[in-house]
Amino acid sequence: MEKLGVHRDATQPMSVREFLESWDVSAVPGIVKTSTDDEEAMLKTLSSEMNIPMETLIELNGVCGESTLKSKDEPKQSELLGNIPPDANLMTLRAHQEELHHRQQSFNYRTLIKRAMRMQKCDFLMNFSPTDVNTNKEKCPEEYRVQHPDVIITVHVHQPNNTNQGFNMKLSLDQTILVLGCEKLTDLRDKITCVNDLALAGDLSENPDFTPEHYAKDLYKSGFFYIEGCFYNDFRDSGAIDYSQVIRDWAKDPTREIGPMQTASMEDTSFLDLTLRLGQPYVYMHQGDCEHLIVFSDIRILSPQDTQDIREYPLVTHKRLKNQTKCRVCQMHASRWMAYNSEHAPEDPSFFCEQCFRALHYDQHGNKIGNFQAFRFFDSNSVI
Repeated sequence: MEKLGVHRDATQPMSVREFLESWDVSAVPGIVKTSTDDEEAMLKTLSSEMNIPMETLIELNGVCGESTLKSKDEPKQSELLGNIPPDANLMTLRAHQEELHHRQQSFNYRTLIKRAMRMQKCDFLMNFSPTDVNTNKEKCPEEYRVQHPDVIITVHVHQPNNTNQGFNMKLSLDQTILVLGCEKLTDLRDKITCVNDLALAGDLSENPDFTPEHYAKDLYKSGFFYIEGCFYNDFRDSGAIDYSQVIRDWAKDPTREIGPMQTASMEDTSFLDLTLRLGQPYVYMHQGDCEHLIVFSDIRILSPQDTQDIREYPLVTHKRLKNQTKCRVCQMHASRWMAYNSEHAPEDPSFFCEQCFRALHYDQHGNKIGNFQAFRFFDSNSVI
């Protein structure tokens, strides 16, 4: 039996299908109703499930409903942060007041703070409101409507692991994706974007105009998810390789006490078939040695407030944005080439945009100048 390293914040193993079957979906307001905005229908559902008279619920809704949570004269948050009482004794408030005063007095300091807040961690969180996605069931064609009941699982995909960074490496969150329980694992894999899938092998310095017909993702289609001791391999392509075979053979050594491990087909496994831990890091591997940590952080019942169009899923709700890798010459355009042994660069390798690369490394007839190697470079912030 495999001994899994369980993260200290991970939950106990849970079956996704049993989680769904354990819920009485009739208790979720709006799921079995034709209108999600019908407040009376919601109160009737609550009255039936809680065994409370309808009159009592109407009275409670009027006294402590959502409309009573805010007062008419409630100040805005921006006003609260800017207006600090002069007699405030809290150290945090005094520090906040000094910081605001410093920003007002110094233009350079204010600019520095804004730049640091904007560039330190360029994560873009896409907040999908009901007006941005198709949450109205009536507006979605019937053949594309989600089927209730179902679950929504939140999946966090991290950037590829760089083994040169050692054990103190920081793995940045790359994507957050919502998947339905009825979807296959291949649906999630097809939604994960990685710049390594766009790699082009080979030195192109002799012919920079050469355009390969295939990217790495078109040539190397194998991959697997490793979840709770099972390798889910992608065998949709007839030439796919079982990446997990060498790992499973290595784990057969009884002295390691980490086997045996199971295998399953990714395209035949839905998320409802999984047993997983929330908060536990798992692995997604592709392109031979490109590893991503994936974490399932949340599982909940699909509600009418979620998009009702199954074509929207898997739904990307978070995508990490980072600084572009600028050309080392003009410092304006995004890099398109990575050159080794270039005589025109202070570092090795160095990055160039299309115009600067050709101007420095080729003559007017397009002939190569110098002895260097050049590879196509894809900046993840520019191409995905």
